[in-house]
Amino acid sequence: MTAGNSTGPALLCWDNSDGAERAIEHAGRILGDGHQAIVLFAHVPTESARGILGGLSGPDAPIMGVTDAENVLARGLAFAREAGFDAAGTLIAAERRTAEIITSMADEHDAIVIVMGQRQRSTIGKLLLGSTAQEVLNSDHRPVLMVSPGTPGAYPG
Repeated sequence: MTAGNSTGPALLCWDNSDGAERAIEHAGRILGDGHQAIVLFAHVPTESARGILGGLSGPDAPIMGVTDAENVLARGLAFAREAGFDAAGTLIAAERRTAEIITSMADEHDAIVIVMGQRQRSTIGKLLLGSTAQEVLNSDHRPVLMVSPGTPGAYPG
């Protein structure tokens, strides 16, 4: 089945940010109550991060202990359910870039849409650090709902 006619879940990319919350809220309004979703949170386990110098191709997920990561995922899962999703959570111990994890999970679960919030960054920060959201958009294989980190406006009212 291709992404164009998918009936799979929405893939909700969770990073514990205000942008991710806004993206999930908007997706809930668009897709409607009860839509299946997978809340994805990737992290580099603390014990795996010792001595790692990943460079540009290594994991770019936050470094944290498993218990903390489970708590972050639980918060995202609760938030997705509050937004009306029939949501399950997936915690990934990152061994590669987050954008690669997101796109492979979307393919694996035949996601109808990838939902992401952007983080507020300076122009220099965008140039130096890149953007997981931009990498996912450039993968050009599934619809992506991207919500800006700006303050909530009148839409959808």
